[in-house]
Amino acid sequence: MKIMSVLIVVFAVAMFSACDVQSGIARKSVEKLEPSPTPTPSPTPTPVPIDPADVIKVETLEVGPMISFNGPETKKTLNCDKSNRVMINQDNAVITINGACGQIIVNGDGNEIKATAMIDVVFNGGGNTLTHTKYVNTAHPRVTDNSGDNTVEKITAGQKPAAK
Repeated sequence: MKIMSVLIVVFAVAMFSACDVQSGIARKSVEKLEPSPTPTPSPTPTPVPIDPADVIKVETLEVGPMISFNGPETKKTLNCDKSNRVMINQDNAVITINGACGQIIVNGDGNEIKATAMIDVVFNGGGNTLTHTKYVNTAHPRVTDNSGDNTVEKITAGQKPAAK
């Protein structure tokens, strides 16, 4: 019985000392680590002031039906008359959208879109170029680019878009 008690005490001492050694090693390795630097946010670009001549006043509570473009044409003209939502499900098309749209959703790739004005733009495809000539109710359009490979540019009427 004495031998059993001695073995239990020796085992307990070994376990506690091993934990202490391990915690000492862990403490030293943690002390060597330095906290990672906090990233600095990139500066938010200052929006370009809007010329009052480039503004279309629209009643945004009055929403018209959704307009879809699914092809097979590669050239199409659409008209937004009541803050419509426009969905483009086409690739490599040239689309002209007249009027002020509530939202333009582009699901295709490689489209060239010439719009008058819109409140929101959502790109689910890539390589699209959207130019517009006006702003809705003195606000820049909100752009959501899910592929990161699309451009939106404000141009004056008759101006060619900048080369990519």
